[in-house]
Amino acid sequence: MIMTESLIFMKIKKYLYIFLLLTIIFQAYLYAPYLEKIIIDNIYSMKINYIQNPLIFISGYFIIYILFTALSIPVALVMGLLSGFIFETHIAIIIVSFASSIGATIAMLISRYLIYDLVTKMYSTQVDKIKENLDRYNSYYLFALRMSPIFPFFIINFCFGLTNIKVKSFYIISQLGMLPATILIILVGKTLNNNLLSEKIISLELAIYLSILGLLPFLFRKYVKKDLKNRQ
Repeated sequence: MIMTESLIFMKIKKYLYIFLLLTIIFQAYLYAPYLEKIIIDNIYSMKINYIQNPLIFISGYFIIYILFTALSIPVALVMGLLSGFIFETHIAIIIVSFASSIGATIAMLISRYLIYDLVTKMYSTQVDKIKENLDRYNSYYLFALRMSPIFPFFIINFCFGLTNIKVKSFYIISQLGMLPATILIILVGKTLNNNLLSEKIISLELAIYLSILGLLPFLFRKYVKKDLKNRQ
């Protein structure tokens, strides 16, 4: 009897966590455009805060980035560009690379331990495809998806929670796979900042970075397809 009551309590607790999590995600998606506007409108005040209190600001930015990524809130691109505006390039790369990877891993764990059934129902086709290719190509398949995403990153995070991939492997491979695009987004943000300071609308440097950023998924996709064929 005690065991039954304990199991019931655990199930109720789990469903309450799921309800709270989904409520937060829904509200975040609903207000995502306002979040982006708040971020954009306060760029220069954030830069001043960073100069005045670098350690506190970096810590706060790092934690917020992790939360946004873990909850799959669609402001990651804005946060990446913003880091190029605010921080020195090497600091921005470290912050975004680690925060995005940690956030993605938390999202994967949320899927694995909290919303397993929901993800199964919503993304059954993608889950089956990922499981099939993960069995065939092992962890390299995750690296291929990160380098040339067939699915959006939040779907990758959720669907891999339903596989047997180890958490450590998921984290390391995700960080390596997302690094090239991370660096390019930060460089675009840094160049935009420099252009605004020099009152330029666009520069050759910005055009080059944007071109590479646009071509990167296609180039990697072509390379990945060829490499996967060679591994068969």
